[in-house]
Amino acid sequence: MADTEITFTSGDVTLHGSLRLPADAPGPVPAALLLAGSGPTDRNGDSAVLPGPIGTLRFLADTLEQAGIASLRYDKLGSGETGLGPYDVEDVAGLGFSVFVDAAADALKNLAAQPDIDADRLLVIGHSEGALVAMALAVREGTPTLVGLGLLEPLAVRLLDLLTRQIAGQVDAAVAGGQLPLELADQLRTGLTDAVESLRADATVPDDLPEPLRLAGLVSVNAKALAEEDALDPQVLAAQLPAGLPVLTSCSARDIQVDCGDVAALDTALGASALTSIRMTTANHVLKEIGERVSTGADYVEDLPFSAEFAAGFENWLAQL
Repeated sequence: MADTEITFTSGDVTLHGSLRLPADAPGPVPAALLLAGSGPTDRNGDSAVLPGPIGTLRFLADTLEQAGIASLRYDKLGSGETGLGPYDVEDVAGLGFSVFVDAAADALKNLAAQPDIDADRLLVIGHSEGALVAMALAVREGTPTLVGLGLLEPLAVRLLDLLTRQIAGQVDAAVAGGQLPLELADQLRTGLTDAVESLRADATVPDDLPEPLRLAGLVSVNAKALAEEDALDPQVLAAQLPAGLPVLTSCSARDIQVDCGDVAALDTALGASALTSIRMTTANHVLKEIGERVSTGADYVEDLPFSAEFAAGFENWLAQL
């Protein structure tokens, strides 16, 4: 069935989305809210900073439809038709990360109120950073009881811990390759430690950070959003989920953004849930099949099939709900 364009409001923002209903479904149907990953990623999983379509969330909507499940996916603030709403770039950064969780809550309410939707059979499925939003929504007061929670290639550790790991790895590699003097490397490491401590203490960023750290996003305009997102510890949220909630996690050996070791730790924290885990060997971060290639990120926009490993596991999980 074709998508139906819808809008809903969250705070001062009108968000644009796509509602998909399975064709010829008898009576009210279960429905899933789909949440995109980080950056200017739209309702389909396409990113404004990459030179082509990705389509991860559209693929999920297609798969859900085949399983008889409706879906809502939307352009979050900063992406697609929603754009910046009434704000400018500086305003959006200053709003903090909570606006994305608020928008997801309002999207779920809108989905539950749609005709032909069974409001007692709602799922939330998030990809990458969207999985963090999904968990925050699932434990939020006032969220209806969910029948399933999908955490696909999830952000599985605190944001600043991940950022520290990534930047430290880049610094170490540059030193080993003779591209970065030890003195500058030490300045970057010290600056990174100071920035994380400051963000966690009072949601501020030191003004004197080395330029490479500022270019990595550690600037004052981003401080509130970084601090709020980092305060959401995925493993703490996982432990707060309702006991017995069906949860799906996925990760892949070819994912260059999410480490399966981190997802394994998240799985441990999900011990009270009814957990299903998909472990893939040849999928990239956006769930496309890349075989034995090393993902570089450029493969995200290549015209590749989505992972059969993922599709089989996802379809089996949906069938059990």
